[in-house]
Amino acid sequence: MEEPKPVVEEEKTPLSLKSSKPNDKYVYGKSLPAKELYRQITLVAPTDYSVIVYGETGTGKESVAQLIHQNSQRKNEPFVALDCGSLSKELAASELFGHEKGSFTGAIGTKIGAFEQATGGTLFLDEIANLSYDIRVALLRVIQEKQIRRVGSLKEIEVDVRLVVASNEKLSESVQKGKFREDLFHRFNEFTIYIPPLRERLDDLPQLVDTFMQQVCKELGKQPIPISSDVWDCFRRYDWPGNIRELKNVIRRACLLTPPDEEIAVETLPLELKEESTRETFSAGGDGFEEHDMITDANDLKAVALKAEYNKIINVLKAVKYNKTKAAQLLNIDRKTLYNKLRLLNINY
Repeated sequence: MEEPKPVVEEEKTPLSLKSSKPNDKYVYGKSLPAKELYRQITLVAPTDYSVIVYGETGTGKESVAQLIHQNSQRKNEPFVALDCGSLSKELAASELFGHEKGSFTGAIGTKIGAFEQATGGTLFLDEIANLSYDIRVALLRVIQEKQIRRVGSLKEIEVDVRLVVASNEKLSESVQKGKFREDLFHRFNEFTIYIPPLRERLDDLPQLVDTFMQQVCKELGKQPIPISSDVWDCFRRYDWPGNIRELKNVIRRACLLTPPDEEIAVETLPLELKEESTRETFSAGGDGFEEHDMITDANDLKAVALKAEYNKIINVLKAVKYNKTKAAQLLNIDRKTLYNKLRLLNINY
């Protein structure tokens, strides 16, 4: 079976997705994890299976849902996405199933819910685990009966949707912990797709960076900007907790800050990436600190105290992957105090 062939802006962008914001939705790559992701999407897209997509924040779960829809038999019907994480208990029923005029305070007109909007097509429910228990019970009934009832109405309305749901954590683990209904999980779990984080597919970095560079520079009216070797080293060592979304934001920032006719330098990177340029100098044996730099006399109590403080700060920074906010919290000081100590102890940050 051939891989899906959605619309692309350039030949080097294999899987660019249509959306209301086309420059923000991408899933692509040539690494083994990326190829396996595409293989699974290719296999499940033509079916009518319900799909669970899970992965870390910023990995592109909605992009995967869109790609599944675009390569399904429902591709000419609506694709509707709903972020369940932003819905209060009071609004969730209305957003999902709709409501009738006057059904509750503020219902000044009839509202068509997500299920009706997506009839014939695909409904993507992001952060599904955040829905309240009552809404999950109602959702289970809708899946079983293929009917919805708007809030404030007794009329049953037939719906035909393909469900793709997403979560930052495995729903199977949530079921085991008693945080998610097992019967609802099995309704969704006809097929599961795992999106690997960026740190597990670093071979895709050049392609991702090149694509984002092209787009960002077009937005800024600039020519593509070369990237220094130090920056590439930072990119490869960084854990990318925000994944692809974070990478694009980093490229946006760097392109904006880089003057014409210069290459992107470490100085243009956010603080958390700047640290990568010096992290390798921190080792268990000394963390880039030479004993004689601070302590010339082992009997100098002030110097000994500074050395102990230095080691404590470095160890905490390592433990939280150089997150200054978390480090300050663990050290029981505010962020400003931490920065002052970093400067006093001559720690590069």
